[in-house]
Amino acid sequence: MRKEKSKNSPSLRKLITLLRVNICDVINETDMKTQTFIKPDFNIQAFSIERIIFDDSDLVSIDIHCRLLDKFTKTTLLFTFSKFNDLLRFSGSNGEKLQLMVSDKLLSNDEKPYILQLKDAELIFSTCALDISFLLADDASCFNVEEVSPLSYLQQAKNLRTNMQDFNSIRLDDKIAINHILKEIATMYRYYKGLKELNLNENAAREKSGLQNDKLFKIAFHAASSNESVKK
Repeated sequence: MRKEKSKNSPSLRKLITLLRVNICDVINETDMKTQTFIKPDFNIQAFSIERIIFDDSDLVSIDIHCRLLDKFTKTTLLFTFSKFNDLLRFSGSNGEKLQLMVSDKLLSNDEKPYILQLKDAELIFSTCALDISFLLADDASCFNVEEVSPLSYLQQAKNLRTNMQDFNSIRLDDKIAINHILKEIATMYRYYKGLKELNLNENAAREKSGLQNDKLFKIAFHAASSNESVKK
């Protein structure tokens, strides 16, 4: 039984990778022929990675858990290596950790395709947004990543409550990033207070300071209060 497993496992992995490479080639070829902008179907701003498959081709396949259509679910994302590098660049310390894992795998003597199992690593990515499109119409099991862009600290703060519910122990990046977020939000609240002193009404002051969202307003209030307490 062991011999059969060791024989068939590499073959199965190669078949899976070949299929995914072929899909990616078709996407790239279509893009080059049409040279038209593909409108993304969804945007995701937080996810945890379970497994990564890559080889010498221009394709990285990542199995993730994320919130999609108001449902926390598992799906697969197909990145080109260029967009995968963007993900690493925009993901702070988690991106650096993943980059080291990928580098170690490339330097190893493991058979291709390379497979990284990250279930135990608990790496949560919440500092960038991914624009994704269906590979097959209405099939949510696999998506192509069209664009990767960094999220502002403000947007990360807005996503915080949902991310904590989805991932239980959210790690935005590190303590430095969290301090930046809190300082920025506290500044927004102080700006709101200044606008109120200039006799702007409540709605106008909150709109101009970017604090229309009630949850964000409460976080900003507590962040500003905490900063004042520390100064005293």
